[in-house]
Amino acid sequence: MKTFLAPNGRIITIPESRVISFGFSEKQNDIIAENLPTSEYELYETDVVTDIFAINSDTVIINSEALNDSDREMIIDYFTETQASLSEMIFWIGNPKPPSHLRNKFVCFEYIEMLAVDLKYRLLKAHKMAEKSRIFSKRLADCIMILAEIRRNPGVKSKELAQKFELSVRTVQRYITTLQAAGEWIEYDTVKRGWKLQYGCSILFGDTIIEEAIEEE
Repeated sequence: MKTFLAPNGRIITIPESRVISFGFSEKQNDIIAENLPTSEYELYETDVVTDIFAINSDTVIINSEALNDSDREMIIDYFTETQASLSEMIFWIGNPKPPSHLRNKFVCFEYIEMLAVDLKYRLLKAHKMAEKSRIFSKRLADCIMILAEIRRNPGVKSKELAQKFELSVRTVQRYITTLQAAGEWIEYDTVKRGWKLQYGCSILFGDTIIEEAIEEE
């Protein structure tokens, strides 16, 4: 569980992650709850289709027979739009089946009992996939924040970046090397003894090199 201090002073605890189930009976949800991958998980039971999109989760289990035509079309449109970056595992139970272009993204079963045979293993697999995705996202975000700080504050030192973003100096230096390999013109300023962008320009931020900056170099 993750714990936060709310502005009103209350302590708020939220689950590490969720499994969302849509359209199942109490007994069927009990089967899912018994197979949650860790004690840090919460089973979020819903009959509101928009919860599938609005609430963050590692796994979504959908009872197709509980969907009306409009809701089914909404789900298909959403996952068709996002399938290239689909991070959660989707289980589709019953008929009608999803369209062919989504069947390689969804795991389909006729009945929830068929999924229950190895559900714990499948949810654990989804958990591990989600963890890798979260780690990658965190690293990507750290790289972007480091780049933004170097752009905003030329000459900033590795130690200052480490303190600001709560990283080790070694990690900061590794991320700077990654940004350089990606094409960012980060270089060491021997006068300020810190990092700067050549000409003060970043590829990611879409900066344009102006002739005056080159002439000053």
